Amino acid sequence: MNELINYGDKRMTVKEVAEALNVSERTIQRHAEKMGMTRNGFTTLLSEIEVTSIKQAIERSGRNDLDNVVEVRNATTELEIAEMTLKVISYHKAEADRLRSELVAAKPAIESHAALMRSDKTMSITQCAKHFGVHPKTEVFPYLRERGYLTSKDLPSQAALDADILAMVETRDRYTDAIYPQAVVRVCQLEKWRTVVIPNIEKWKDE
Repeated sequence: MNELINYGDKRMTVKEVAEALNVSERTIQRHAEKMGMTRNGFTTLLSEIEVTSIKQAIERSGRNDLDNVVEVRNATTELEIAEMTLKVISYHKAEADRLRSELVAAKPAIESHAALMRSDKTMSITQCAKHFGVHPKTEVFPYLRERGYLTSKDLPSQAALDADILAMVETRDRYTDAIYPQAVVRVCQLEKWRTVVIPNIEKWKDE
């Protein structure tokens, strides 16, 4: 049976419930008695909540009502539809709240990353090497020179500029006030150093 039990505020007799759920009156009476829904000397009239409880009990008692279970599982009361709808709404609300919380938590990191990608701040190659825990004089500079990323004057080559791992800036000497070019690593290039340059240096050391 695949139709909705729809009786509004009307209470149903044991016979009406049995017909609606396609089970025997004895089955309905037995469950109603077990749940305290009957009174001696009075006609049993069942509310929608009580019918729903009985239907669910029949579904659970497959051993005793094996012939009835398949039919009963196809019958759906308005209360069950409402309960199911509330569960779905609650689930989606909880999921939306979780995603919203994750987004709020991630916002600072996202904004920080975006700011980092736009940053013009720089550090020297030596500072960058120390930042990643590798030795500048014995590992980083030799690797960059051997790979053609530094010129003989330790300035970034065109290959380094094209690979976006080094930049060149003009620096003022604080003692002589002279201006000279210097190879630097931009803050926005650190991620490429972490994912590409540093792993390549580690491989180069093992060659």
